[in-house]
Amino acid sequence: MSIDILDRIAARDDAAGFEFRIDDDHRSGTVAGTTPLGEVEASFDFVADRAELAVTILRKPPFLPTALLWSEFARAIERARAESEAGLAANGAGA
Repeated sequence: MSIDILDRIAARDDAAGFEFRIDDDHRSGTVAGTTPLGEVEASFDFVADRAELAVTILRKPPFLPTALLWSEFARAIERARAESEAGLAANGAGA
């Protein structure tokens, strides 16, 4: 996990179509959006020296499975990670 990956997610609003905002400190932010079942809101904190992302679900509809939210976050991270690695490989290939 890196800031580059978070920036890629935020640039594409890739967290399952939710608005993904990174605070100016690049260490925290929010994710918010609406599902057919209701609104979802989460906050996150990024610990760069440990490359960890802590996500806290602040609000979700009662009938929306929490596991579904976690899997969507994981998919967005994996897509951004793959895109980041592809970009690095392309830049390395031209060197």
